[in-house]
Amino acid sequence: MKTPVVTGLIIAAGLSERMGSFKPLLDFEGEPFIVAITRKIINYCGKVIIVTGYKSDEINSIINSRFSSENICLVYNPDYEKGMFTSLQKGINEALNSEWILYHFVDQPFFAEQYYSEFICQLNENSDWIQPSFNGKEGHPVLFNRKVSQLIINSPPDSNLRIIKEDSAITKTLWNCNYPEVLVDFDSKKNISDYYRNI
Repeated sequence: MKTPVVTGLIIAAGLSERMGSFKPLLDFEGEPFIVAITRKIINYCGKVIIVTGYKSDEINSIINSRFSSENICLVYNPDYEKGMFTSLQKGINEALNSEWILYHFVDQPFFAEQYYSEFICQLNENSDWIQPSFNGKEGHPVLFNRKVSQLIINSPPDSNLRIIKEDSAITKTLWNCNYPEVLVDFDSKKNISDYYRNI
């Protein structure tokens, strides 16, 4: 079987209100979250799409200064304040030729590259949606195929990914992995402090 075409999709458009600071530009081991994630997933994805909204000029400047790859695409969502789902739709519109999407939250900069290597290996023709789990709990990021992408595009902008996931037309697979990080996201400064305290 030929290697599937995977596009990385990072949503970096929101206001980060719960965090109190703009998450894409927070520091993780010496570089902004958005740079740490992009630097790793570009090695496993044919293309990386970054959807921006709030502070888009700052993200554009940082990404363009750190990467020269033509395989990184910055897309602005003018409707970002209407919710994350509009940014997801905007990003997928730029990736309609992709067989698979690696949908990555901007507040998960901590995965080792080995994680992505193992996750991509879970791709198969019998699944539409592949999600990591640890100790029976579902985590992120997720992989989904063209069927899911079309459902997202055809949904109203006030929908959400949970509704899409529960569609009976989608065949879902859980990957029982050895990475507890799939259950972690940095949605508050306390989360970040706890993470460093426990490593």
